[in-house]
Amino acid sequence: MTLTLDNRSQNKESSLTQVLRQIQELNCKIQELEQYYQDYVRSQQNLITVRSPKSVFLPSRKYRRFVF
Repeated sequence: MTLTLDNRSQNKESSLTQVLRQIQELNCKIQELEQYYQDYVRSQQNLITVRSPKSVFLPSRKYRRFVF
């Protein structure tokens, strides 16, 4: 009887250990994906900065006559 209870205990512990390992692996994967996403967003922001036209100041109509 004691042997059976010990086996069940070990099986439960083994299952818990497996679940904990899977959780750790998932957490690592989440961190990798978050880093990938941050890198992607940063690269897109850089592209937007590079491709956006430079701002050009155009005076309003009322002040155009003073522009030389």
